[in-house]
Amino acid sequence: MVDLSGSWLNVDRQLVREIHLDTLREFGPSALQYTDTAGVPEARETLRQLLSKAGFGAYDVLFTNSWSDSFKIVVETHLNPGDCIRAERPTRREVFSYKQCAGGKLAYIQPIWRDPDGYIYPRRRVAEIAKSTPLAVFDLTYGLLVANDLPAWETVVVIGSLDVLFPGLHLGYVAAPRELLEVYLTAVEVSYLHPPTYMQYLFYTAVDRGAVWRVFDILTRRADLASKHLCGRVTPYFAWHRARDKSIYLKHGAVDGSVYSRERYVKLGLTSATEEELEAFFAGLPPEEFQNCSNRREF
Repeated sequence: MVDLSGSWLNVDRQLVREIHLDTLREFGPSALQYTDTAGVPEARETLRQLLSKAGFGAYDVLFTNSWSDSFKIVVETHLNPGDCIRAERPTRREVFSYKQCAGGKLAYIQPIWRDPDGYIYPRRRVAEIAKSTPLAVFDLTYGLLVANDLPAWETVVVIGSLDVLFPGLHLGYVAAPRELLEVYLTAVEVSYLHPPTYMQYLFYTAVDRGAVWRVFDILTRRADLASKHLCGRVTPYFAWHRARDKSIYLKHGAVDGSVYSRERYVKLGLTSATEEELEAFFAGLPPEEFQNCSNRREF
């Protein structure tokens, strides 16, 4: 049965097995030991290279256990009790654990494929946000592999999760100008948020062997397939559909759009369903499900 939850990465199991084994073969016991607080050099350099394509080649980086740790480190470093965040709408549900306001001294956005709606910010709008706030936090969880030429100013910090890049990978990161990163590094040391060394080497190996790009190609093909059928925005990770009968999708793990104030829509996860499963699923849908697909870019 097709899984539309998007709660995991369902890709070539042999590829996953090979990368995990390669990580252990190359790094052995070192992958199970503690390392520098900021992260192992090979993995940090790999992340810097990916970020350089987005415009952040001069930034330094550190790893965290998760996106939540990355966000918490940045927010709690810059905000005092009672301060608020200027957050995009809609946005990740975790962001709403912090007080929101229009004039916050810290702005948070996801420039590319915003979660939950897949929106891509115009380049000019990204620059406007970065200019209009003392600190702008760019979340590149979904856009890391495709971002380019974003404003890399002293007032911009980048965070993200690397979990979407490869199965079994659980790792967050923070990227910032060197002096500012030293402040965040102190916060990591004080909070003892040291991420597993194995995860860092797994990230390095998956990128070095080209596996990250193979996974992204697989997800892109799924998005291409979904875009031929669904009435809404489609990304390689999730898609929206204006459904006539939501129950068809909800019973396969899709999320009701009303959770995000998108009453007529359902959110489908594309990471957990193979291309063949999606093809069979779409082929089995009644024709009336696609009668109102003239406005696929409605968002």
